Amino acid sequence: MQQQNGNRRADNFPHTIRNEINIAFLVFFVLIALLVLGGYNNFRRLDRAVEFFTLAEDLDTSILEMRRNEKNFFILPEQFSYDETLEYAGRVQNLLDRHGQTFKWGMGDAKLNSLRKELQSYVALMNQLSNTSPKDSSYGDVKASIRARGEALLAITREQAGRKRGDVKDLLRQTMRYPLITLAAMALLLVLTLYVTNRRILGPLRDITEDARGIAEGAFRRIPEKPGRRNEIYNLVAALNRMMDEIETRQDQLVQSSKIAAIGTLTSGIAHELNNPINNLGLIVESLMEDGEEMTSDERMRLYEEALDQADRASETVKNLLEFSRASHPRLEEVSLEEVFGKIQRLLQNEMDLHNIQFSLNVRHDLPLMYLDRSGLQQVLLNLMLNAIQAMGNGGRLEVRADFAAGRREVRIDVTDNGPGIPPEHLKQIFDPFFTTKPEGQGTGLGLSVSYSIIKKQGGRMEVKSAEGAGTRFSIFLPRRNKPAAAG
Repeated sequence: MQQQNGNRRADNFPHTIRNEINIAFLVFFVLIALLVLGGYNNFRRLDRAVEFFTLAEDLDTSILEMRRNEKNFFILPEQFSYDETLEYAGRVQNLLDRHGQTFKWGMGDAKLNSLRKELQSYVALMNQLSNTSPKDSSYGDVKASIRARGEALLAITREQAGRKRGDVKDLLRQTMRYPLITLAAMALLLVLTLYVTNRRILGPLRDITEDARGIAEGAFRRIPEKPGRRNEIYNLVAALNRMMDEIETRQDQLVQSSKIAAIGTLTSGIAHELNNPINNLGLIVESLMEDGEEMTSDERMRLYEEALDQADRASETVKNLLEFSRASHPRLEEVSLEEVFGKIQRLLQNEMDLHNIQFSLNVRHDLPLMYLDRSGLQQVLLNLMLNAIQAMGNGGRLEVRADFAAGRREVRIDVTDNGPGIPPEHLKQIFDPFFTTKPEGQGTGLGLSVSYSIIKKQGGRMEVKSAEGAGTRFSIFLPRRNKPAAAG
């Protein structure tokens, strides 16, 4: 239960890039703050050490002056030397009283108390000596004790100053290392920040940029949503995938509506295609009704066969229309290009006849079966051919050619017309979404950008070459792909 509660608390923490950056800067700030505080503490200790050395120097000077007057008093016991000795002893006492905390920091309680006791003993012995006659047998012992106390005072002062000098050297070495440690820490944090930034932000953004470039070219592949923390990058990828799903749905709807628009464009040709067999069927039935009894069985059989042929012709036209207009999702299958071209030619034949278009089809005989989306390819080719027919107006030549390309690794399909061509300023925009030069209401409704997207999704590409007055050629390059082996 405790582990579950811990996991729940961890899950509730938002692992966003913003929070991670904030935490990184907080860690950086805390580390730098600790280094700065450590350096500041060392500088404070150095400052107190300098103060201690200054006071220790004054203390040492006062003790030396005290001892100099002490020696003068021993040589020539004059009141002046005695007074000077006590005066300097008072200065030493005054220093210890006024700056007791500094001496306590530099020496410690034990040494400071020992120094005070030695000073008190020294003053007491000097007072005792002043009251003792030089002829007294204890006079020499008191002088020796005074010398010992004076030497002890100097020894304690200089010993503590020397020890503190060593500490100061250590502090200086530490203080000199602090900038280097700070620099190393900042360099390490910089490397870690760059690594994390590249791994967690820049790397995923580069991947998204590459995928977005593919989206712009019409390849609506979902961006992999890497498992892990749900941060801004994860949300961006999810939003892009939702956008692609929506665009793909809209594109499917556009393709389907364009099929209906194409049927509307082909209406006159389709009506003519259906009208001929229907009229022929009517004439056959009328002949059978009027002269059937007088016909021989062979004559009636030929009429029956002709009627069936006309019915098949009408049925084939309707079948092609239904197959073309049926809504279908992209489905990869083995496709014969000759079969695809044949169906499109039958759909467009009457349209070409109405516009006096001379059509030629050149398909290399040894082209393999292509593993691709039949419906998508049919729609793109129909769009290109209808665009060419409408661009040429009344009279022209339309050629469709299929051959190998790129050392037989690709199959190239060219749709070429001898129409007015495309102005140079429009060539760069020809595959842009919503770009058109046609008047409203003309065309199939399937923009070249969508055609490009359909071919791109099948692993191919489209190119255009045109010049004003010299016609236009659209080229489709499709990779040769084999049908995957069935799973055993």
